[in-house]
Amino acid sequence: MLSAIKRFRPKIGVIAAILAAIFVLWLPLGILEIVPFTFTIPGESAVRSHAGLAVGSLMVAAWGFWGR
Repeated sequence: MLSAIKRFRPKIGVIAAILAAIFVLWLPLGILEIVPFTFTIPGESAVRSHAGLAVGSLMVAAWGFWGR
């Protein structure tokens, strides 16, 4: 079980890094209203929600590549 997790961690890291790049690119485009902010959390601004997704994805990517 543990070896299976270690084997998939880099793949999870790559996917999370790609998602983080998409979210980071989405931020300025959304601020300039070129593309709409689609993810909203009640009580939070749209910019903060998308920035949180970018940071969360980067944290998962860091975990995926940790120890390599």
